[in-house]
Amino acid sequence: MRFTLIALLIALCYLPALAQSSRFELPPPKDQAEARRFTFFAYDKSLPLNIKQKLKDENATRARYVLSFDSVHDQRVPGILSLPKGRKAPYPAVVLVHGSGGHKETSYIVFISEALVKAGFATLSIDTQYHGDRAHTGVSSEIHMPDSFRMRDGWVQSVVDLRRCVDYLQSRPDIKSDNIGYMGFSQGAMLGAVLGGVEARIACFCLAVPGGGLLDIVKNIDKYPVIKAHWPLKQTPETMKIIEEVVDITDPIYYVGRILPRPLLIIVANHDEIIPPEASKALLAAAGVDEKTNVQRWESGHVIPPVAVFSLRTFFVKYLGSGAK
Repeated sequence: MRFTLIALLIALCYLPALAQSSRFELPPPKDQAEARRFTFFAYDKSLPLNIKQKLKDENATRARYVLSFDSVHDQRVPGILSLPKGRKAPYPAVVLVHGSGGHKETSYIVFISEALVKAGFATLSIDTQYHGDRAHTGVSSEIHMPDSFRMRDGWVQSVVDLRRCVDYLQSRPDIKSDNIGYMGFSQGAMLGAVLGGVEARIACFCLAVPGGGLLDIVKNIDKYPVIKAHWPLKQTPETMKIIEEVVDITDPIYYVGRILPRPLLIIVANHDEIIPPEASKALLAAAGVDEKTNVQRWESGHVIPPVAVFSLRTFFVKYLGSGAK
């Protein structure tokens, strides 16, 4: 009976990816612990999107649309879709995801969107749970908080919302369904690392300044004053038990190793004041990346310089192509 249940859990998580992807197939879970994690991110693909969309603004190079669609747990996901002008559809597309405290129209998201649209990409940015139009009074937007089941659930919600972004993009005839990429920053990069482990339909990933190994960070929290200021944790036995349960589901190190052999670029800030070197190293090790091929380092703090947009755009052009004129 136990074996049958585990087999069923594996099927729930794995088979949807096989049915949807023509470019890449995720391997089955390697053990029962992995199968259990993946069940958190499984969802009913027959759930209608119920899309609402209207023109927001336009200029000579692009048109932007305000939209929303249904996700799991009766959540509406608000987003911004940008479509290029002067290019022939269908377009390659990139999903853009902000960091903690950001939102779908935060400045760096708009900046990278404009750069990609000029190269012929469509872009879709959303508000992750508790951010932007989904903010709740008195609720933190730091859904990577490791001592809160509510934040765990917000994390899971956001990953499934991103899977619904793929559903939405693939529903559009003006989008190349096999040419969808992902670009996430900080917390958004960590969400992307998890997404890559459960979603086969994303063709390539660029993860800017992510981290992992959250349990080790908590155990050594006094070494990281910036994180400690954001995570007022009490290391009691009860709290540590909750943290262990939460990070077992949310920590990117359990998922990021399933992105390769798809194209993957991880950006590390060598003077990052928020993501400690140990967290970067843990993420890179779990990803199984080659430093020369998959890692780009910047001599900056957590906020990478705007000039990085050129290398990010080059990455997506290389692996997704650009919109035809």
